[in-house]
Amino acid sequence: MLINKLKIVGIMLFFFAAGVSLTKCQDKNYLANIYNELASPELYVTPDMDLRNRLSNSDIIQLGWRDLLPNADQDVLDKYQSSGDKALSEQVTLSLQATTDEQYQSALYSTNVVEPLIGKAVRISGYMVPIDLNDDRSVKRFFLVPYYGACIHYPPPPPNQLIYVDLIDGFSKIMMSQAFTLTGVLEKGLFEDHQGTSAYILNLSHITAFDEQPDEYRKH
Repeated sequence: MLINKLKIVGIMLFFFAAGVSLTKCQDKNYLANIYNELASPELYVTPDMDLRNRLSNSDIIQLGWRDLLPNADQDVLDKYQSSGDKALSEQVTLSLQATTDEQYQSALYSTNVVEPLIGKAVRISGYMVPIDLNDDRSVKRFFLVPYYGACIHYPPPPPNQLIYVDLIDGFSKIMMSQAFTLTGVLEKGLFEDHQGTSAYILNLSHITAFDEQPDEYRKH
């Protein structure tokens, strides 16, 4: 019961910040509608019919976040970040080495992309970080990130672990703690914002809810 109350309070605060009145949030039917919408198969479909037709005729690649890292970046990140099972003294040594390893420092800010994925229809799950809102408070532009809190509570991941999305219209069902699955065509291109820099762009076709743990490569 306490957990449910905390969830409701959290949702009320979110929508209050987004410009929705507390009176409306206290309406149990309104909150139920939000939960029902998040449970629906499709939360968003692009109005771009050409893009929808392209996706319907394409083999969609299911991606994990590690798939977005070129092999060279994967190798150097693994060298220093897969150290949890090592002795403390060895972890300290690796941490000191990492501060002076130019390849590792470069990988933390890498804009290198996996070229064979560019132009392909893909599906990937993650969390949304809003960049711009429309007048109706729906999200117009956002980053998709591997883990909750990235770019907000935690430093941003490397640019090749952020995906930039610019919607034709807007998405009104966003919840910061809710993971989503996005489907679209992956492109490369730098986008810089005070919250982070992305090396990938997704021409978005569909959004669905995701209730499991995203395949996060959270070792940055």
